[in-house]
Amino acid sequence: MRRLFLAAPMLFLASAAAAQARAIPERIGAPTRVALEHLLDSARLAGIPGAPLYDKMAEGVLKGADDDRILRAVESLVRDLGDARTALGPTADLSLITAGASALHAGIATNELHRLAQLGAESNDHAAFASALITLVDLVAKRVPVNVATSSIQNLIEHRATDRQYAALRTAVEQDILAGRAPEAAVAMRVRAQLGGSPP
Repeated sequence: MRRLFLAAPMLFLASAAAAQARAIPERIGAPTRVALEHLLDSARLAGIPGAPLYDKMAEGVLKGADDDRILRAVESLVRDLGDARTALGPTADLSLITAGASALHAGIATNELHRLAQLGAESNDHAAFASALITLVDLVAKRVPVNVATSSIQNLIEHRATDRQYAALRTAVEQDILAGRAPEAAVAMRVRAQLGGSPP
């Protein structure tokens, strides 16, 4: 799993800041700035959204990362966004691509993300699928094994879980973990409960 200076769930902040003016932070030195400009141009030509890339630079500066580390982080994010765009399909919007990139960053395999996207397309509920990906990343961040988190989310997608159900799952699992339950056991219990009340 790739880990630089940014935890995977933080990637979701990108879409919230999309309307802000974008510029490479002034603190970044000239050589790295040139490399970042080339990277941004390449990403734009490949159809990769630029907003998360600028957010990554800004966060790196905020956290005191050096120029080389910021460059490597942006390069990694470009790869994840490109892979997410491929896995999710050409109709995926910024929120889905960003969520997909976060899932890849968390350790979800590209083919697994593609499979989840196909299931999500069948449900025809964009908001629910975006919430499913957010929940997947959140579970992995809570130390739920990647395969367990992925299979749990797949089951919920297949049973047409709603955006509200995913949000409830995140909250419930967090409460269970704080109460001392193991992350994997918490997810298993809560998913079983939700599947019992979801239509097949």
